[in-house]
Amino acid sequence: MTHPQIWLRPFLPGIIPFSSCLLFILAAVAASAQPDEKPAPPTKFEPSIDLSLGVYGQQTYARTVSSTDVFALSGTRLTQVTQETSPSAGVLATFHQSFRPWLGYNINIGYSRFSENYSNGMEFIPNSTSKLPPSSSFIKGSLDTNMYEVTVASVIEGPRTRRFSTFAQVGGGGLFFKPLYNKIGASEETRPALLFGVGANFKLTGRLDLRAEYRGLFYKSPDFNVQDITPGVTGTNQFPMTRLFTVTSTPAVSLVYHFGHAASTGKPARRP
Repeated sequence: MTHPQIWLRPFLPGIIPFSSCLLFILAAVAASAQPDEKPAPPTKFEPSIDLSLGVYGQQTYARTVSSTDVFALSGTRLTQVTQETSPSAGVLATFHQSFRPWLGYNINIGYSRFSENYSNGMEFIPNSTSKLPPSSSFIKGSLDTNMYEVTVASVIEGPRTRRFSTFAQVGGGGLFFKPLYNKIGASEETRPALLFGVGANFKLTGRLDLRAEYRGLFYKSPDFNVQDITPGVTGTNQFPMTRLFTVTSTPAVSLVYHFGHAASTGKPARRP
């Protein structure tokens, strides 16, 4: 009988920075609005296009899953698998187009390089009637990989002032993993991913903004088509491959350039 841990618990640390970033953005917008500031005069909406280029920090929280198997005639087997990713930096480019005052879309292209780390541990505890001896094994491994992101997301405009504008995005796409070496038969792999995030822009000039945002990617960890290990069996080709769903946080800072008539005429921007 197997009793896996609740799968949602490891994602709770990812929800904390997401919520904190949203509260920070709303507080910044509220603080920027002066009591005597008059609302911007209404303007006719004009579709806009902007392009941003920036950097982000990649952080993936470690996942640990334990299970217990009870065999009535022999004993109990305890298994624990872990999966984590080394922190890294990356680059992000985003193309945005708005087609409503409150709605638009993003096309995101990103790149980062890091290490995927895996481990698998097993312990067997015989019962009083078993003739089998106690045993244990632990195997760990690491793979360096390039990760490329191509995602498309719907963008919803949030609260705004003359200087600040906020937004949220949700969408999906693909993550492309390319291992840096192939000593264990690892191959390139693509994983579908869910993208979500919130952010804010600060207007520098008529055409330039500074953007800060939190981005999250939800996906299943790549296995690079490597065969599963057999717990308790030794061998030079043993590699602990874990296939768990995870959340990667990629908070980013970018410089945004606005194209079109609205930016050049100094009209209030309709899009962060």
